[in-house]
Order: sequence, then C-alpha cells, then structure tokens
Amino acid sequence: MLKRIMVIVFVSVLLFLGYQYYSKPSLYWGFNLVEIAITSIPLLFYAVYFIISNFKKHKHNYFYFCNGLIIYVTSSAGIFLSGNSDSVIFTEPFLLDFWFFNSLFYILYQFMIYKEWKTLNFRRETKKKFQ
Repeated sequence: MLKRIMVIVFVSVLLFLGYQYYSKPSLYWGFNLVEIAITSIPLLFYAVYFIISNFKKHKHNYFYFCNGLIIYVTSSAGIFLSGNSDSVIFTEPFLLDFWFFNSLFYILYQFMIYKEWKTLNFRRETKKKFQ
C-alpha cells in the first residue's frame, strides 16, 4: 500500500514539475519555492513514517539515517524557502548568514550516515563472529 502511494506521489510530483518547467522555463534560473516544498515534504513524510513503523516493529535499522534526513531536509528546506532573501544574522566580527547553517546541517547529516554505517557494520561483524 505504502509503495503504491510512494510511486503515485513520485510520478505526480515529477509530472507537475515537468509541466511547470515546460510552461515557465525561467524557473530554471531562480529559486522555485514550489519545487523546494513539493520535493521536501514527501521526503519528510516518508522518513517520519519509516521511523514510526520501525518503532512498532522494534527494529531500528536506518534510525540514524532517517533522523539525519529529517533534520537536514527540514533545515535545508527552510533555508532554501527563504533563499530569495539575503538573511544575515550578524556581520561583526565575521559574516554569518543562513547558508552557513545549511553547510553545518549537511555535515551533521553526513555524520549521521557515517554513524548508521558504523552501526550496521558492527551488527554484521558481530553476527559473523557468532556463526
């Protein structure tokens, strides 16, 4: 059921964005707020659903990955949706804008992927030791 919904959402987003870029090619050169929202929201819903379904099954595979994805996509979508503004938090003693936080959350996301890889690799190694 969920796989069918995911395919339907994927195809409808793809068709909608294809039509939007076909009808307005100028959207290629600016922040397309609709595209950012319409691609980020399904990812967030899928990741939250995956975490909730794993809690019900008492399986915690890809837990760090999904949490990192939720944190990064939420922060990144917020930053990109405000992308047309040059938001600067402070300028003295150095320039700090919202794009710095996007890089910071991306590094956090990469760390969560690494932590997930270490967890899965540790499970695999311990399973081999007991066999």
